[in-house]
Amino acid sequence: MEQSVAALMQQILPEISNVSIEGFEQIAGGFSRETFKCDARVTRNGGEEVLPLILRKDPPDVEAILHTDRSVEHNLIESLRLRTTIPVSRSYGYEMDPAPFGHPAMLIERASGSGQTSALFNGGPDEDQAEAVVKHLCEVLVELHSCAIDKIDPDGALTDPFNRGIDIKSWEAFMDSTIEFFATSYTSLNYDPMLMIALDAIYTLRRNKPRPMPLAIVHGDFNPANFLYENGQVSALIDWEASRVGDPREDLGWMVLMDAVSNTHVMDYPKKEGGFLAYYNKLTGNDITPEELGYFTLFGTMQIAVPVQQFVSRRVNKEYMLLLPYYVAQSSIPAFPLMSQLMGYTGVPA
Repeated sequence: MEQSVAALMQQILPEISNVSIEGFEQIAGGFSRETFKCDARVTRNGGEEVLPLILRKDPPDVEAILHTDRSVEHNLIESLRLRTTIPVSRSYGYEMDPAPFGHPAMLIERASGSGQTSALFNGGPDEDQAEAVVKHLCEVLVELHSCAIDKIDPDGALTDPFNRGIDIKSWEAFMDSTIEFFATSYTSLNYDPMLMIALDAIYTLRRNKPRPMPLAIVHGDFNPANFLYENGQVSALIDWEASRVGDPREDLGWMVLMDAVSNTHVMDYPKKEGGFLAYYNKLTGNDITPEELGYFTLFGTMQIAVPVQQFVSRRVNKEYMLLLPYYVAQSSIPAFPLMSQLMGYTGVPA
């Protein structure tokens, strides 16, 4: 693959020459894409440069939890990089032809900063940066949610990028079509009686819809693992493949769940502003209530739970024999008690 990386970089940046790839290795990058890092040593304008890179490659279809499009992700990242101050890594380009890498892939600048966000909390070595980093993270999220959709996504690629039948002509249409997608998906993930919690969540979401709010571009996987930081600032918001048009409260709700599962405390900061939600409300004037946050914690959990549990269900039904789905199932179990709390189950500790 090193040769394919060099060839793609040469194609994307015709002004460079003598491209050599160094330190190519696979790294942990979530469950959805195969992720590699390397450095490209190049000659440009008579001088030598080293370009730090990330290669994100689609897995085989049978191993894919969420089927996403590298060209859509590239276009979004570059639109944000060129039209906003949101810190993102440059996306150099993509290759949709599976021949060079085995599957579609994209090349992204490897951003500086730490991805060990757990070090910001619980007495970690970077806890002195937590206040400033999370305050900046909230400001970044507010800027994303404030972007005009047609400015960032003029071609409408984020309207329904996963082909779920989502209708965004209004907030009500978005909510109804999304909940309907959850409902019609239930039979494909009901592999264990515990999944009745998901069915109850669908009925709860349908019954208790909150007040409407203008739709926005949402990150889609806004969680403690998807930002880098250095010197008290967010250096990059990463992993944009789940982005789409949605309710901005989804990103906040998903962070609540992942904060709890990860034993981090993003939502408790910035403490001087009363926490993440209070600061978000101060910046936006949206006055999102804790009850709305609870609703969208459940809603955001279902957005991710459907493809994840479908992935596990296919393994349980022996459609393939990978071990990864069992690891995914194990790591998702802590979400069920929180879902139970949100729906008011008796006997579940708050």
